[in-house]
Amino acid sequence: MSFAIRDYKVRYAQTYIGYWWSILQPLASVSVLYLIFQKMVNVPTEGISYLPFALSGLVLWNYFSYIITQSAASLINAQSMIRKIYFPKLCLPLSRVIVGLIEPGIGFLILMALLFLETDINWIALLFYPVAVLFTALAGLGIGLWASALSIRYRDIQQVLPFILQLLFFLTPIAYSSELVDKVLPESYRFLIYLNPISGIIESFRALIFGGDLSFFVLISFGVSILFFLSGLRYFQRVELKIADLV
Repeated sequence: MSFAIRDYKVRYAQTYIGYWWSILQPLASVSVLYLIFQKMVNVPTEGISYLPFALSGLVLWNYFSYIITQSAASLINAQSMIRKIYFPKLCLPLSRVIVGLIEPGIGFLILMALLFLETDINWIALLFYPVAVLFTALAGLGIGLWASALSIRYRDIQQVLPFILQLLFFLTPIAYSSELVDKVLPESYRFLIYLNPISGIIESFRALIFGGDLSFFVLISFGVSILFFLSGLRYFQRVELKIADLV
């Protein structure tokens, strides 16, 4: 927990507006998506107002992306401390997961405010949000553990990872609905969408809140999330004893 508190204080240190960035960033991001995908492209959103539709996916994606990038770099950024003292190295990526909870927390409050403008909302389904955040954390941490452990040997991962996340953002139904992807992909290949764990999590969250059909394939995403976490944790623990010698 001490690592999380330290990271929380450092994150907005020496910034002019401090913690207000946690509010401005999701608002700015969803505004850009609105201008491009709604005003310019006019993508279908299943009859849902675009702002809450996009934000319901964006808050989970931002948390997912933050965990991966921060936990992937956590060992390299703490090289000097790792060489000097012994402590469970797993605390470093875990602290990023805790600190990152600021975004989905604030994003949820903004989403609630936008949802008041909607009429056909299943408010009880919002209780599923902590479950969605949990599986998002498991998937992000699992990938982050793999990346952080591998980065000790292969520093190129730190350069490749942001590029992969950029591509993954556009392949994830955040700014558009999964129905749009279904029209492009043949039916026999639609399961491929859900190999991306965050896709099924976002789709499940939206389907419960806004209504609509939920594909059976979303279970693949939840399974992949658990698989990433368990395999990443196992690999990280195998490498942990060698980390001090490799950094």
